[in-house]
Amino acid sequence: MNVYLYQNNTEKILKNAYIWEYVPPYLCFTANTANSTVQLTKTWSPTSVTLETSTDGSNWNTYTMKSTITLSNIWDKVYFRNTSETDTWFNVDASNYYKFVMSWSIAGSWDITSLLNKNWTTTLGDHCFYYLFLDCTSLTTTPKLSATTLANYCYTYMFRWCTSLLTLPNLPATTLVTYCYFGMFYYCSNIKLSTTQTWEYQTPYRIPTTWTGISASNWGSQMFSSTWWTFTWTPSINTTYYTSNTVE
Repeated sequence: MNVYLYQNNTEKILKNAYIWEYVPPYLCFTANTANSTVQLTKTWSPTSVTLETSTDGSNWNTYTMKSTITLSNIWDKVYFRNTSETDTWFNVDASNYYKFVMSWSIAGSWDITSLLNKNWTTTLGDHCFYYLFLDCTSLTTTPKLSATTLANYCYTYMFRWCTSLLTLPNLPATTLVTYCYFGMFYYCSNIKLSTTQTWEYQTPYRIPTTWTGISASNWGSQMFSSTWWTFTWTPSINTTYYTSNTVE
């Protein structure tokens, strides 16, 4: 079995083979199934952005909106990043937004904020990732949600109806604003939370991940609505729940 060791979040060493493989921390999608596809679409007129993609993290090409990328083999990857080195707010409102469309089975990883800034960012704008993976039943794992400064509606319905989702992201922001996590995992039927630790629900899950958070009204309304029982509604800030999912 191959064992990977990470250094500085950008490289991994294949132990015993002495092979270095560059792993950039840009938003990444990896095929779990051969011939899986990824496409970024848009509804109406969200903020104009220029993105680029790479299959190796080194060679980049401008992405044509709504074009389909086919990952022919299991483990094939595609990375996404913004071409701008200043923050670009992605969506405008609930009617003007970008959305990924996928087929078969795909794992998300690394940092979602590379969509907003080539060099990543810690700050989001209003409606930033609203509906980004809406109805994406192919997505099995979430990318890293590293932003520490949130904005109204920034993650609203981000993973709604992602019924194959098996992981929960760490949420480091300590100031939670209006509707920032509203309905974020609505009907993600493989997300499982409990208010108590049991043999099945072993892993702690807390919002924010660490420290003491403060919140505005309705920051997390319906966040876990229609997930798998036992806990299926609105979480409380600074409260530890337990999950049988992997937390990343």
